[in-house]
Amino acid sequence: MSKKLQQNGLFESSRMMLPEHREAYILHQEQLAPRTRPSLDAQAADEMSRLLSNSMVLGDRVTITLFHEHDDISYTGRVLRLDRPARTLRLLTDDGNRDLQMNLITGVTPAGEWMDE
Repeated sequence: MSKKLQQNGLFESSRMMLPEHREAYILHQEQLAPRTRPSLDAQAADEMSRLLSNSMVLGDRVTITLFHEHDDISYTGRVLRLDRPARTLRLLTDDGNRDLQMNLITGVTPAGEWMDE
């Protein structure tokens, strides 16, 4: 009897992987690995703080990017409240109010539009 048909030989002889499957597997493993949060320099933090304050005082719309392990999350709206001791802010979006943790913010950019109330 053939050696391939004995014990686990049939499965041992069929361990071939196509290059496109290998690439897909590697990409999948990279997506499963958690990302690390980028560190912000002082100038970027000051600019983000200025944009958040202008949004609260002047009503400017901003786009806030939050860090997430797998993919960044962006929200666009107007800052209603900054709670510095609790490190949170309340953002008025088109879908309603959102409370965001300030330590997860990785970027703030002006949205370029005014929000009608």
